[in-house]
Amino acid sequence: MKLPFPGNYCIDTCALIDLMKKLYPPDIFPSLWKDLENLVSYGRLIAPREVFKELEKYSDKKDELLKWVKKNRRIFKELTEEQLQLVRDILQKFPNLIDPNKTVADADPFIIALAISEGCSVITSEQLGSPEKPKIPNVCNDYKIKCLSLPDFFREQKWKY
Repeated sequence: MKLPFPGNYCIDTCALIDLMKKLYPPDIFPSLWKDLENLVSYGRLIAPREVFKELEKYSDKKDELLKWVKKNRRIFKELTEEQLQLVRDILQKFPNLIDPNKTVADADPFIIALAISEGCSVITSEQLGSPEKPKIPNVCNDYKIKCLSLPDFFREQKWKY
């Protein structure tokens, strides 16, 4: 497990979707996407492979976000034994974090495990959930992981567009 390093981030599927499809499309915010690609190239913006699998499952082949993540494949990290154990611990503590009926593994516990093992902050568009239906911010709070919204991430990077 690495110590937290300010400026290293693990990004959630919903944050990537919100970035491209809802809030900051590349044709309007090209410099933002260049900045994101720079973080990817330096290994400072990462995600577990499960995020790619979610994007692939719920996108069509012409999807711009899917094209972007394929171009920036180095963002996705392979699961390690340490992370697998962390996923087990997270799901034991927060069994309702995932939907067991999904056909694609829910990326949430893998995002948190990767953030813990790599000493990253988590970027997500999720809000706090209830104790009965926790979300990424709930689990991050419990594990003392910094959890950022997209605007908070931009502020931390001192990005202005």
